[in-house]
Amino acid sequence: MTGIGTQIIALLAAAAAGGAVGAGSAADGAPAPAGNRAGTAAETALVIDASAARDGRDLVDDRLDDVDAEVRLPRTAAEARTNVRYFDKQGYRVVVAGPVAGAAADAAGVRAVQAPGVADALDALR
Repeated sequence: MTGIGTQIIALLAAAAAGGAVGAGSAADGAPAPAGNRAGTAAETALVIDASAARDGRDLVDDRLDDVDAEVRLPRTAAEARTNVRYFDKQGYRVVVAGPVAGAAADAAGVRAVQAPGVADALDALR
């Protein structure tokens, strides 16, 4: 019996110590967790309808290869809503292109930059 009680106390002590270390690291100037972008410049995310992001036979327009932004190419309205909500909650500046992504931003209540196509979405990055 004593062994189990000792193990439980040790486990609780370790959990408490771990919580104290985690709380102290943010106050010591360590980077904030990835999900907390408060106080940093807003990063940009492009959510572009998959059908609008094609270029001829290419599934993804070559112009999207080297952009300085997170890029998502949702195939459905549900995917688009998930993408815009996720990036909005993470503090990203959201740029949407295409009717599905635009409607998803509107439906989710996300203030997004609306662009009719890929070229306009890329212009919005500048």
